[in-house]
This record gives sequence, structure tokens and C-alpha cells, in this order.
Amino acid sequence: MPRRYWLIVSTICLMSGLLWLTWQPSLTVVANGSRRQFIPIIVKPSIFTETFTGEPAQPQSWNPDHWDVAVHSRDVNTWYQLEAMSAEHGPDCAPAPATHTINRYEDAVYQCRNHIMTAIKASGYGMIYLTPNHLVDFSGGNATIRFDVSTLRTSLRDWIDLWISPYNDHLQLPFDMEVDLSGPPRNGVQVRMDLSGNFFDVIIYRNFQPTVIQGVAIPYDRFLEPSPTRRDTFELQISRTRIKFGMPAYNFYWVDASIADLGWDQGVVQFGHHSYNPLKDCTSPCRPGTWHWDNVTISPSRPFTMIAANRRYVDRANPSVTLSAPAPANAYLRFSGIGPNLQVRFNGGAWQPARLQAQDSRYFKDEHFRNFWMPVPAGVTQIEFRGDRWWGADWHVRGISVWALP
Repeated sequence: MPRRYWLIVSTICLMSGLLWLTWQPSLTVVANGSRRQFIPIIVKPSIFTETFTGEPAQPQSWNPDHWDVAVHSRDVNTWYQLEAMSAEHGPDCAPAPATHTINRYEDAVYQCRNHIMTAIKASGYGMIYLTPNHLVDFSGGNATIRFDVSTLRTSLRDWIDLWISPYNDHLQLPFDMEVDLSGPPRNGVQVRMDLSGNFFDVIIYRNFQPTVIQGVAIPYDRFLEPSPTRRDTFELQISRTRIKFGMPAYNFYWVDASIADLGWDQGVVQFGHHSYNPLKDCTSPCRPGTWHWDNVTISPSRPFTMIAANRRYVDRANPSVTLSAPAPANAYLRFSGIGPNLQVRFNGGAWQPARLQAQDSRYFKDEHFRNFWMPVPAGVTQIEFRGDRWWGADWHVRGISVWALP
């Protein structure tokens, strides 16, 4: 009897101890004045999946709460309305070669037949970036980003890319050419379709300095028939010390290389579509592109908060926005803007200078939009902007949202 008694007592103590350990905070320590404080961390890694399910009767504008949709066109006369183009899928969502005409920003990303499309024409420069509310997380080793996309390219001056950048370094509109915007992020990885053919390179940025990993110069035309209706799977495998990108169904990879340690292991994921005067330099008939996207997977991933504003842009005539929810603690205001002396105020408070995100000032020009990223107090729901004219037009701000890590 005593032996059985002590066995029961020991079991209860062991189970109690295990439960106590389970509920303890992570042993991460931070300095806090003269005290040391244990901070509970952790959000478990997850798999992010987006299948774009939906079959509207006509092309339907796509801009959900859990994705950030940024549409940019450089030329002043396109700030309020895009250049018209024939975008793939008919007015009834009939598949290509059927088309419908778009010229609104809201219609540049749209849904038909259980997938989404990006379509933009810019005689100056235009781009679209789609960003889910999950970071790719390769802190435990390797992570994978997969996505399906169409393969018919209608102009060499119309292409796609993929960015992975640390949360505080990412830019709403990252760009690696001097013709527009404010350059690449301070640190990041870009997978870019080559401007001379349907193959891909990888560019790694460290403190704004690029290292190019040349991809195998074999276009996918060699092993598949480019199609506007079939969507093929592309895959990026990434760790701190290795990059691999290609099309697994064809067992083909443009890049498979060891790299110097990135120094970071979680990143914002951005899917891009670029248009740079797509009718120029055509050796055969060409047209602005429509890219069809489906089945995005990020594994493992870390969720974060996105809060959208009720307007796509603000200007002198319409200077304020309302957020769809109050800003949480440790949140950042994110937008792109043009014009000197841009200022912001929250909930009718004091005006303060808008804070530029870290960018390479060698790219700065008066006529280029810049990226902004600044703390926003918890509880804010109203944000107002003001600024001064520049030589080409008045100030303008677009792509306003609030982001916060858990």
C-alpha cells in the first residue's frame, strides 16, 4: 500500500510539473532598466494557403482584407485612371482569348473562375504588388513558397517578380531600376523574370548592394507551351544560406545555389507584375500582359495584422482616411507618396513629418514616389495627410494601410 501511495503521489507531482512548464513564458530575456524581464513569445509556425476560390458572373475587383494590393502608375495623368487595355477573360469571365476593357485601378486585380488576374498597361512605368498577411519563416531551416501562374508573356517589357524582405526593411513598391520609384529594399531577395526571355535570375540585397545569381538562361518555352489558360507551379526554396527556384513539375530549376548567410530568417512576401511601355521595341505583335495567379502556399509562415484604409489614395481635395479597425499596439503606417513636406496626423492630433522608410537616396527624384513606414499610436482610426506641390503636380499619397506583428 505505501508503495502504491508514493507512486500515485510521484505521478501527480510529475504531471503538475509538466503542466507548469508548458504554461511558462519563453526564456527570452530583454533588458528593462535595472530589471530583467521574461517575455512570452511565440506564435507557432503555420502554412499559409490561398486558392482564390470564387466564380463571379463577371470579372470582379479583388482586394481582400488579408492581402495588400498595391497598384502604381508613374505618369501624373494616370494617377486617377489607368491607361485602357484589353485584359484577359471576357465580360462574362469567358477564358482567353476573350478579353474585357479595364482602365480603373480597382480593376487591375480581378477574379474569375477560381483564380485572380493582374493586368496593367503603363506607357511610363506601372506595377502591381500582391502581399499576403503572412511572413515566410525559415528560422528553422528551409521554407518554401509555391504559386501557380500563367506562362504566356505578351511583351518582353511586361514581366513578373517575387520579393522576400525583412519586415522592417521591405518596401511597398520595391524596384531595382532607376526609371521610377526609390530603389530596392535595404535587405532582400528578388526573383526576377529576365527582360530578354522567359527565365529567372535571383538578386540578393545586403545594405542596398546587389549580388546577382545568374539563372540558367533556358526559357521555359523550351520545355512547355506558354499558355494564358494553364497555370504552372513555380517554387522558391529559401534558407539563410541557400536559394533554389524553378518549376518542380518539370524538374527544372534556374537557380540552385549556396549563398552567404542572409543574416535574417523571416520576410514579407510580394508577388509583382511590371509594365514598362509594353508596346515599345516589339519585333512581333505584342500587347500589355495579363498574368493569371492561383494556389499560393507559404510554408512555414507567420501571420501578422493588416488594416486597410477606406480610400485608395488621398490628395489635397480628399486628405483623410478611416481605418477598417483601430490600430493595435506596435503598429506601423505604410504608404507611398510624392511631394515635399508630407505630414501626417492621427485622430486629429498634432501634425508630424511623414517618415521615410530606409531607401537608397541615390534613387530619389522629385518625380518619383517614395515609401513611408512610421509608428502609429494604438487606437488610431483616422489619419490625415498634407504636403506641398512639386514642379510636376500636387502632393499625392496612395496605398495606405497599417501593419502590426503579433
